[in-house]
Amino acid sequence: MNLQTTIDFDLKGFFRWWGGELAFLIPKRIRQLLSVHTASVAFTATESGFDVCFRREAGLDQPVFSRHLSSADADAFQQLKNHYPDLENAEHILCLTDSQAIARLLYLPEATLENLQQVVGFELDRYTPFTAEQVYFSVTALGKTGQGQVQVLLVLSPKTLLDEQLAQLNAWGVQPARIEYQRLQHEFPQWSGQYNLLPDHYRPETNKLAQFVNWFLNSLMFALFMAVLVFPVLEEKQAVDALKSQIKAMEKDTRMVDEQQREIDALQEQTRRLIDIKAQTPEPLTVINELSHMLKDDTWLTNLQYTEKHIQIQGQSPTASALISLLEESPLFSKVSFVSPLTQDKTTGLERFQISMDVSPKLAADELSATGQTETQGAVPTMYMKKP
Repeated sequence: MNLQTTIDFDLKGFFRWWGGELAFLIPKRIRQLLSVHTASVAFTATESGFDVCFRREAGLDQPVFSRHLSSADADAFQQLKNHYPDLENAEHILCLTDSQAIARLLYLPEATLENLQQVVGFELDRYTPFTAEQVYFSVTALGKTGQGQVQVLLVLSPKTLLDEQLAQLNAWGVQPARIEYQRLQHEFPQWSGQYNLLPDHYRPETNKLAQFVNWFLNSLMFALFMAVLVFPVLEEKQAVDALKSQIKAMEKDTRMVDEQQREIDALQEQTRRLIDIKAQTPEPLTVINELSHMLKDDTWLTNLQYTEKHIQIQGQSPTASALISLLEESPLFSKVSFVSPLTQDKTTGLERFQISMDVSPKLAADELSATGQTETQGAVPTMYMKKP
């Protein structure tokens, strides 16, 4: 079997079996009301009349009774019904013996399925000793063989024979629901109900109420079947839609939280940078306090500029040349150098100097704190002066 294999499904046969199973579950009184046949009466023609076999449940091996009714007795079946009232609602079946019917298995091309009855009727004389005008025949497709052919069951009986038997039954007030070949019923019970030799003009009128109820029950069953399939899908779809709505709402809240988190991270980054800058840059008061500590009392300043860890001082000292080595001893200052040559003030006799130096990071300030030096609290002056 491959993906291109055609799967045959006998829908009509399935519903026939399904209907029979459902009918078995219906209470007997309701089945009688709806004319759902559970009992069956089989008529088998003989030379002098009919053998009648009555079963209360279809398919049971043991019959309720078997009788022979003579064709000469016009009230024979009516008298039998008086003793067995259940015969009135039983299904009447005409059974044919081997001398009254013929069955053949044919293998025809699959293309003949569209008009199988006409094809077999046209070539009936090839398969049997009869023509289509001489017999009543039934053609039933049993299934495909897988080789481009279909297996067909052909059952037929002479028209004159059946017309005579049906006329006798009609005289008793009996209208058979179907005609079956007895041998097939015993040897191939699975084919029961798949064929019916009864001509259309002999078939009894169908019960409209039973047809309506059957249609209604089938429709109801189909609606329930679809509901069983569709309702869980719809329920799951509603649940999925509700989850999607919740997810959208959560996504909106999540975006707001993410934006707030990004703002918090940005503020934390800015704060960290400011802390790092402050940690790496000594405070102005610390620098001024260090200068006051390093410079002697005979040295005084006239100008001080402190910008971005760089300081420049101007002033007078009796020994300005020694200030370079003195300031380099402080861990707070580095790259100490004169900006301009030393000159002597004629009024005071002191040397004028202008020195530039870098202020070291906070590590140096921590070393200062470790030596016990304290920072001076207060406003930062623009110029610091120390007099001798």
